Amino acid sequence: MTEKYTKSIWLRADPDNHRVKLTFSDDLTDKREIGYLLSAAFFAYAAGQGLDKQEVMEMVSSHYDEFTGDDGERLFNRL
Repeated sequence: MTEKYTKSIWLRADPDNHRVKLTFSDDLTDKREIGYLLSAAFFAYAAGQGLDKQEVMEMVSSHYDEFTGDDGERLFNRL
């Protein structure tokens, strides 16, 4: 069976300015689905890098606030 993937997320990194730009395909509009795909990619990457569950939990716990909040400097407000 051949699988056809139609929904896509493109990531572009600008490390000099500490930014990541996400672009979603037109058929990817459900925020829950986007969240699922991004978190699955993160956990797959972390596992591929050899991080264990405790290390991932500590990383999320230590850096979660950098990605949320009302201030315009938060990562999710810049996406």
